Amino acid sequence: MKKLLLSTLFFLSLSSQLAIAGEKVAYQSWIVDMNGATTEAYTSNDSKSSFGVFCAADKCLFYLHQALQCQPGAKYSVLMNSASISTALSMQCTQIGGNLFQILDPFDAVLNAVKAGDTIGFAVALQSGAFGVTRFSLAGSTEAIRRALEEAAKAAQRPNQPAPATPVPVPPANSPGMRGLKDILI
Repeated sequence: MKKLLLSTLFFLSLSSQLAIAGEKVAYQSWIVDMNGATTEAYTSNDSKSSFGVFCAADKCLFYLHQALQCQPGAKYSVLMNSASISTALSMQCTQIGGNLFQILDPFDAVLNAVKAGDTIGFAVALQSGAFGVTRFSLAGSTEAIRRALEEAAKAAQRPNQPAPATPVPVPPANSPGMRGLKDILI
């Protein structure tokens, strides 16, 4: 019985280190989605908004995905707040696949806020003059983002990967807030 328990624990430990294309792994309130060509670590809230980091090739960016409508290519201001960091950011509306995402810039300001708190919030000015506010849990974010970066680095080192059967939507290579893997410290 003891050998069975030890071999099961060993298998679970080993399998948690290997990423299979299309695999999703939970880290508290965060999910890491490893698709082979892309890697994403994200969380969502009760209003069905999501916040996360998306990596393709050797580049990553932070994004918000909300029910708010925006014009692709348009730039907006957003206020970000975590336990010890409050700052204004810019965000650019980008269509990826059939969905609209707000790419957050600068990358390092968002990363520092993620590392500094238990929750993070964003206030976006609406056309009505009011603000749309979304908050997200950061429980598990450090581990999830670290895993996403590790998997993205592994994927970037694999030569000549076959193209996926269904093309994976990715943001344009010149997206604002995009950061190279080698420049990200967590």
